[in-house]
Amino acid sequence: RTRCLFCARLFSSAEDVFSHCKTEHQFNVCDVIKMHGLDFYGYIKLINFVRLKKPTTAYLSSLSSPLPWEGEEYLKPELEDDLLLQFDIDDLCEPADVLPSNGLNDTMMLLEQLKHAEHRARLAEAALARAQDDLQKMKQFAQDFVMNADVRSSSSSSAIADLHEDEDGVYFSSYGHYGIHEEMLKDKVRTESYRDFIYQNPHIFKDKVVLDVGCGTGILSMFAAKAGAKKVIGVDQSEIIYQAMDIIRLNKLENIITLVKGRIEEVDLPSEKVDVIISEWMVRGMNILFKTVIN
Repeated sequence: RTRCLFCARLFSSAEDVFSHCKTEHQFNVCDVIKMHGLDFYGYIKLINFVRLKKPTTAYLSSLSSPLPWEGEEYLKPELEDDLLLQFDIDDLCEPADVLPSNGLNDTMMLLEQLKHAEHRARLAEAALARAQDDLQKMKQFAQDFVMNADVRSSSSSSAIADLHEDEDGVYFSSYGHYGIHEEMLKDKVRTESYRDFIYQNPHIFKDKVVLDVGCGTGILSMFAAKAGAKKVIGVDQSEIIYQAMDIIRLNKLENIITLVKGRIEEVDLPSEKVDVIISEWMVRGMNILFKTVIN
């Protein structure tokens, strides 16, 4: 279910949301798309802009170029699992009244459809290429960081400089579950602080069973393993855990680290008890300590 763009009502499909917006709020998303010639990403930005800024329908109807949602920040989903962002708007905005069929009209229509399909295919291919490139950089940086056990060195990996923000934000907005991990890997001070504490206090981890709650890319799990942990269990619900598996294999730590996909309160851990619990505190620590999510 997803929420209306202008009120708190919930609907089970994007079509129902748009129908409600049209009848109850006098907002026709197709009219806005056609008026401003929005492509797929323009539509995504429009939806996120409306959810974030909550403009009136009168304001939206009065807009002209430059549009207020042209910034790349509006590619980031404002509402988790928003059905409107998963909807093919072309299905809704096809012209209701078409000219009588003839060879010329059919040919022109097919050419337009082909042009649109080719454009979307190019965008998808470019986004995929950027995603693959960024994932490879993330894996390489994680491996370099873990393998650099000399905590006295203040030198940073050159991979940090290579991990830059995607220019149009498509990749990290489309794959939101990577965004927070990218930020962690790019934050040299924070990540090195975690590493230094774990490596400089091996007595806490040596021969211990460690639980990494919300392990993400597995950075903390690998630090703990390098510090001498007997067994490390990393748990994460997001799809990033599959990338973590690759990173752990690259570092040849799969015999020490076991990754479990699922919610920490629902999964069956391979060990009944653990000696140490670690977590990326700035993101999840408050939930663990104060909201008692693992009670």
